[in-house]
Amino acid sequence: MSPVVFDLLARCADEEEISYTIQAAPHDTGTDADAIYSALRGIPTGLVSVPNRYMHSPNEMVALEDLDRAARLLAAFARRLEPTQDFVPR
Repeated sequence: MSPVVFDLLARCADEEEISYTIQAAPHDTGTDADAIYSALRGIPTGLVSVPNRYMHSPNEMVALEDLDRAARLLAAFARRLEPTQDFVPR
């Protein structure tokens, strides 16, 4: 994942007081984010996951509070993006 996107997501979560955990992915994440990150010359990508049980089954379950937190985090991230945002890691 892009370190710039990661840092901005973490900052947004801290500022919005949204609790989160970080999961290391030493290789591929097994999500579409892998293909997006490596498309063209690379697209800055972050991954926000919602904990769930029984994934890909008719009884998949998530906590509604987790969905709300994820939506708040993504909205805060989107609000902070500027047209001149630089995604090159420094």
